[in-house]
Amino acid sequence: MDTYSEEQVDQILRYALAKKTNGQDLTRQQVYEIASDMGISEADFLASVQEWQSKQSVRKEQVKFDKYKKKSFQSNLLKFAIVNSFLVTFNFSTSGGIGWAIYPLLFWGLGVSLDAWVTYQSESEEYEKQFQKWLRKQKRDQLTAQLTGKLTSSIEEWLK
Repeated sequence: MDTYSEEQVDQILRYALAKKTNGQDLTRQQVYEIASDMGISEADFLASVQEWQSKQSVRKEQVKFDKYKKKSFQSNLLKFAIVNSFLVTFNFSTSGGIGWAIYPLLFWGLGVSLDAWVTYQSESEEYEKQFQKWLRKQKRDQLTAQLTGKLTSSIEEWLK
């Protein structure tokens, strides 16, 4: 008798479902019926849907965070390139070689390299810490904007 791991079962069922639906989207009821046919209780199904929705929400926020980090890195890289180009050019034009300009180039370059590593390495504890910090800041900014809007509208209403 063949046995399958959870991952293999998941893959097999995905292939079978893809063949059954021919690439068409399924309604929630249809998905529930499939789950019911597999012996999955309604409570387990609803809990799974809720967990999936929660993970999708977190994933959307991670995509936004990744875009933010990449944009920030690109900005830092551009600053590095502009400033160090100026320093190397200035050093070369005044002394005919690259002397002291190599030090900021190397040390700042090391910082930019580490920033690149952190930006593009998304499977680490540091990434998760930065993501959670960014998420808290986003929620705080959103709450601040809501409170500011309510306060502004209250003041405008009071001044009328």
